[in-house]
Amino acid sequence: MIVSWLAFMVVALITYAGFLKLAARVLHYNVSWKSSFLFAGIILIAVICEHVLFVRESMAIRIVYGVVLVIGLAILGSWFFSSRGTKRTGTPLGWSGGLRLMTLTFAIMIVVVFAIVAPAQTFLSKHVSPSP
Repeated sequence: MIVSWLAFMVVALITYAGFLKLAARVLHYNVSWKSSFLFAGIILIAVICEHVLFVRESMAIRIVYGVVLVIGLAILGSWFFSSRGTKRTGTPLGWSGGLRLMTLTFAIMIVVVFAIVAPAQTFLSKHVSPSP
């Protein structure tokens, strides 16, 4: 049980840090791996706490809390990377650059999730569910 949780946490940290570095590369920003993994840890803790606190709520309430969490993490990330990231010229990102970085990171994550989930759901519905 503990090994599966540790594996989940390691994969989540590496995945988010990779998405963050990819978004920084696309925007021609410079973000260190240390900052990427530190913020990935903050996000992982926030997501786990949100899930544990609201697991018994209805789906509509959980979706609202999830949207609020994403907005909060975007604001936190824009503050976090405003001084820890740099532009191509070497100047700090500032709030607007940090917000741009967070927005692109979440957008890339959403696109990748839908690119994986939609085909998987279609495949599983055709091959796993019993015929009526």
